[in-house]
Amino acid sequence: MLYRSLVILAAFGLVPAALAPASAQTLEITVAAAPPPAVTFVGTFKDRVVPAIDRRLAESGKGFKIEWTHAYAFTLAKFNEVFETVEEGIAGAGLILKNFEPSNLPLEAYAVHMPFASVTRDQLAAIDAKLRKTVAELNQAYDKHNQLFITSGVNDSMHLFTKFPVTRVEDLRNRKLGSSGTFAQWLRGTGAVTVDSSMNQSYTNIKNGVYEGYPIGVILSFVYKTYSAAPYFTRVDFGPTITSGITFNTDIWKKIPAHARQIIREESAKWVGYQNALDAKKRTKFLAIMKKKGVQFSELSAAERRRWASTMPNIAQEWARRLDKRGHPGTRLMKAYMDELRARKIEVARHWDRS
Repeated sequence: MLYRSLVILAAFGLVPAALAPASAQTLEITVAAAPPPAVTFVGTFKDRVVPAIDRRLAESGKGFKIEWTHAYAFTLAKFNEVFETVEEGIAGAGLILKNFEPSNLPLEAYAVHMPFASVTRDQLAAIDAKLRKTVAELNQAYDKHNQLFITSGVNDSMHLFTKFPVTRVEDLRNRKLGSSGTFAQWLRGTGAVTVDSSMNQSYTNIKNGVYEGYPIGVILSFVYKTYSAAPYFTRVDFGPTITSGITFNTDIWKKIPAHARQIIREESAKWVGYQNALDAKKRTKFLAIMKKKGVQFSELSAAERRRWASTMPNIAQEWARRLDKRGHPGTRLMKAYMDELRARKIEVARHWDRS
């Protein structure tokens, strides 16, 4: 697939800039991402991080600059191709979605497997940064694929959008709910019947009766119009997740001078803050629109969230043991994450590493 893409691009004279020759003072870098810049984690990198890097490089007076090519919206790679595109050097850097790389990045799904923590996006970003210093295998996974990990982005907590009201766990029994990949595990033990489906299919599939609801964040529910087909919004708060990330191809990274590497790291560290601030505005705006359009709002109590968590099998320990058998530090990462939540006095509905 990637080879075919290169052939097509070459035919039109559009060879990726990561492969193009560069002068000693200018390095051409193609950044790949599957979504368009309208999606927060892509737009904030393009519109906030890159200009800041360029400005500081110019201010440094050292004569080095980067010429960026932004290859977004499937122009170079689809969702499950971005990671490989960076690995092979077709792109010099990537805005990856980790959930599309369960085999290559098995440790990255730790927050998904320990839901119902009342952690904020800012808190989770800080925890993730600390875990990467104590569980070195998180970043080492990228080294095996010719990439250097720079930083993580955080995604909104998901909730429930359904065609029926939900006030307790029993309301889900025998109901068909769509879900994507690992997130379906949140419905285990509730009695719901899960149907594998992607978020961008949720509106059509609910409208056509394939299933009756979908766990999804407010922003993506608005983008994909899920709320229009499933007008009952239940604030469940499964908790935010670490889904996006910035990586650089190792060979490209080696061509970047030390002072420029430091600037890239420092400005990229602000990426998650840009995302959180922009998404907060979007969330407020979209919720107001949903209310005007008749969406019914409810919220699960803390006690009901604890009940939900306790009815589930221990998906965290199952996940950790699977990784342990494959030689990964699953149990160590599970405990390190839960210890961080407890140390910060963050409310958790279940201590996944204990029971």
